[in-house]
Amino acid sequence: MTKRWMRVLVVAAVGVSLLLPGGVARADSWQDRVWAGSNFAGSRGTTVAIAMLDQRTGEYRNNGAAATTRIESASVMKVFIAEHLLNRRDRGQIRLSATDMNDMAAMLRDSANAPANRFWSTYGANGIVQDVINRYGLTQTGLTSNPRYWGNTLITAHDMVVFYRRLMDGSGGLSAGSRDWIVDQMRQSTMYGDGGRQFFGLHDGLPREGAIAQKQGWMCCVNGDIFRHSSGFVGHVNRYILVVLSREPSSRGGAHIEESISGAVRAMFPEGLIPRVQGAIGEHWYGMGGASGRLGYPTSDEIGLAGGALSRFQGGFIYWSPATGARSVWGAILDAYAAQRWELGPLGYPTSDEIVLPGGALSRFQGGFIYWSPATGAHSVREPILAAYGAQRWENGPLGYPTSSTIALRDNGSLNRFQGGYVYASPATGAHSVREPILAAYGAQRWENGPLGYPTSSTIVLRDDGSLNRFQGGYVYASPATGAHSVRQPILAAYGAQRWENGPLGYPTSSTIALRDDGSLNRFQGGYVYASPATGAHTVSGRILTAYGAQRWENGPLGYPTSGTYAVPEGTRQDFEGGMLTLPSDGSPVVTGPLETEPPTEPDPPADPTPTTSAARTTTPAAPTTTPAAPTTTPAVPTSSAPTTSASPTSSRGDQQP
Repeated sequence: MTKRWMRVLVVAAVGVSLLLPGGVARADSWQDRVWAGSNFAGSRGTTVAIAMLDQRTGEYRNNGAAATTRIESASVMKVFIAEHLLNRRDRGQIRLSATDMNDMAAMLRDSANAPANRFWSTYGANGIVQDVINRYGLTQTGLTSNPRYWGNTLITAHDMVVFYRRLMDGSGGLSAGSRDWIVDQMRQSTMYGDGGRQFFGLHDGLPREGAIAQKQGWMCCVNGDIFRHSSGFVGHVNRYILVVLSREPSSRGGAHIEESISGAVRAMFPEGLIPRVQGAIGEHWYGMGGASGRLGYPTSDEIGLAGGALSRFQGGFIYWSPATGARSVWGAILDAYAAQRWELGPLGYPTSDEIVLPGGALSRFQGGFIYWSPATGAHSVREPILAAYGAQRWENGPLGYPTSSTIALRDNGSLNRFQGGYVYASPATGAHSVREPILAAYGAQRWENGPLGYPTSSTIVLRDDGSLNRFQGGYVYASPATGAHSVRQPILAAYGAQRWENGPLGYPTSSTIALRDDGSLNRFQGGYVYASPATGAHTVSGRILTAYGAQRWENGPLGYPTSGTYAVPEGTRQDFEGGMLTLPSDGSPVVTGPLETEPPTEPDPPADPTPTTSAARTTTPAAPTTTPAAPTTTPAVPTSSAPTTSASPTSSRGDQQP
């Protein structure tokens, strides 16, 4: 991730890397915070030195020359004393009794002076400081001019950050066990110690922080000045090192300088904690209003992911990846994203913030979109269904908002339900929408698991407010006058030969009906079409149809039709398995016996007929008034585990605009 803050590292003469003050990056929020604290104290006439380090990112900031100007240490020096004694003990140079350890704990937690005086005089006075200077590479720290007073040791805010950082990484030579003991004592610092309240600075300025390991310092009066120092680690994993040293004329009193140092920390972090955000995620958070914005306070440090990063906030998440940048996700859309396994799932990383829509909202992801509305909740739509949804003008079109996330179906197919219909997809057919009233008729045929299979076209508008969907196993037609009905092969081919709904048959008035001997029937406005394996598919209409019905249809002596109508000298004739029906030009149909001559041969219908329409076909019918039963296929239940690490998926739909 591209960092917003500048890292300032320099190699010391002994070859050890040190943090040194550096320039200020443009639009540098961390540096702005440091200056806010410095300016607050300065406005009260208090001299303050500030230095801070994010140990995770290496970002270091200070308030310029003040941070490298020496100031008397007061009780901050006690952490040097403890470090020196524990290091010598670890090296076998001295032994520390249980009393020594208890006294040292009181020196750190309660800032007790008596143990510090004893250790200082017993173990080398300025020699203690010189040892720490040498091992930690403290170039700005100075010995006290009066060896009797450890509190007059000279320190800088910058050198204290270096000390604390090297204490943590072990480069100063102290063992990990001794380091942890010191930090634990600092974390148990008491509110009152050695005759004074010692929660000024870090504790008062960061009330929302759950863990602070501090070493305070206070004294009066040296050269007419009063001193208040606050230093240590912030965060459960000691991520931040913050050092604030202050002094002012002693005539102003302790309450004034304590408000200056605590107020400086509050001015730096008005949120009451150090925000665990940085880089592009931090930029995005600040751009959304920071702690006072939609997301509120951060609730975690930045989490590294495979190919990206994540920060959690009270009101949502911000994700970042090189391909997508920093994007926020919250609310019901975040819950739906979790159900898809976060960035590890098919959606990948978000590619947009939440977008407000008429009546709802949208977030885009590498692998699809998530829509939300009060009426439908939040649901994901993925390719190839997403493209078909876009072709229907997204949520503004006849489909409206999705009412389900993408559901896996048989043969690698998929489905999304919408307010105004369904969109099905399969590798063999592509993605197509099905809307009412055709949707209900499709459901009556058991959806994709029935004889119709997957749709091969979206809903097509036909004449007289009719409509059509093509499917793998047939067509479904609908019109206000006839309702919605399916037509399947071989009847479909015969229907096509009659010019579909534009021909004499008009719209179907029934779906395909199974008959005896594997035969079938569809009724139409202009007649019937019968089919059987033995006879093929043929149309029966008009007065011949009436006469056929009088003979008990296919169950009577005539059986199935074996031809269409054709002209004979007497009028019009149609052949059947058991005889013929002849319609004289001026009389009633006549039933005759077995065929005496072969009828003319009808042309074969087209193998894959395509209906023609007389009206322009659009895709904007009224929204459906009925809700069909859900498909029989049940998708696998998604998991909602927290993000871990994985490569992010990609999608060609990331820039699609609804």
